[in-house]
Amino acid sequence: MILLLIHASQFSYQVKEKAIEKAEEPEVRELSLENVLVVFTSVEKGDDDSTVEKAKESIMDVVKRVNATSVVIYPYAHLSQNLAEPSIALVMLRKLHERLREIGLNVSRAPFGWYKSFSLTCYGHPLSELSKRITNETEYQKSKELDVCHKFGFPYSPNASFMKAAIIERLKKLLNAKGVIYGNTEDVPEGYLVVNYVRPTGRLLPCVNEDPKLFCNYRGKGDFGLPETFSDSSNTYVLWTRKHENILRIDLGVLLYYFLLQSKKMNTPSLPLWLSPIHVRVLQIKGNPEAWKIGEEIMKRGLRVQVDDIDDSLGNKIRRAGTDWIPFVVIVGEREIKTGTLTVKIRETGEQRPMKLEELVQAVKAGDDLLLPQNVPLSLKEM
Repeated sequence: MILLLIHASQFSYQVKEKAIEKAEEPEVRELSLENVLVVFTSVEKGDDDSTVEKAKESIMDVVKRVNATSVVIYPYAHLSQNLAEPSIALVMLRKLHERLREIGLNVSRAPFGWYKSFSLTCYGHPLSELSKRITNETEYQKSKELDVCHKFGFPYSPNASFMKAAIIERLKKLLNAKGVIYGNTEDVPEGYLVVNYVRPTGRLLPCVNEDPKLFCNYRGKGDFGLPETFSDSSNTYVLWTRKHENILRIDLGVLLYYFLLQSKKMNTPSLPLWLSPIHVRVLQIKGNPEAWKIGEEIMKRGLRVQVDDIDDSLGNKIRRAGTDWIPFVVIVGEREIKTGTLTVKIRETGEQRPMKLEELVQAVKAGDDLLLPQNVPLSLKEM
């Protein structure tokens, strides 16, 4: 939202003719005021309730500083080349008008969608002409907890790509959405998720402010049971806002960071299975080819699996799997081959126990109802 704020000793307007087909019906066709703060306003794509709240605070601050006795919100499309759809702009302008009335300001709003003549006499003092760009973006500071995003190679690693796809699919399931539409559009069909790509403002940070930023709009009554905001040591993050016309706007990067942060806070940091790029890592001992057979069998059953075929000691392979937060680690040695069972180390509980292949598969599937395909090779050495 872009505001041009003029403190005028005199301001008047008169409604002339429609500028758009669906112009609102004017309640007042002409108005004249003195000592008024005129707020020329362009509503932009992506503006929502948080934008309106920030605009209200900015206007209220200027009113106090210049001691204006009234405010006029004047729709003015010429301030931006990134205008919201007219129906959305009108909703935002009405909300801004109402918010200013609620705090006791004497505020009027010129009708939307009409050509109007106006005359204005600016006071000419240092605060009489101000412009402001209001966005729903928050300037986040770099926090130590964001290292968890670096750990998985955000923003451009294969792990990051997988997690972004997984978070969209998880959201689709939580909201019981009919489907996902990709593309920058204000049109949000009922029951669909629309993923928009937005250029970030401010400092680039992994997950929470990447280029591009990913937002998701959903029109419907779904409630995905997550908090509107959450905090780390440096910031409070806005995860979602409820926009106009029953549209939920979700910051996908912040949502992803929320799950990573919750995972990091566990006694043994562990990703949800649906978010983990790899479910199972099979540790090959002394070049044993049986590890490949087991890895291929696990992959055939729809799980995400890697074989650690790096020429290294078993101890280093176990430590590497721990560093990578691998949920299930399978050790394949002579004993496992002879008994037909797998020795499985389970990250979340810390236990290590024998399991049949099918038992392992069922344990993974019980925690991952998405079962997205992996996007990395079976061989860890090829990463």
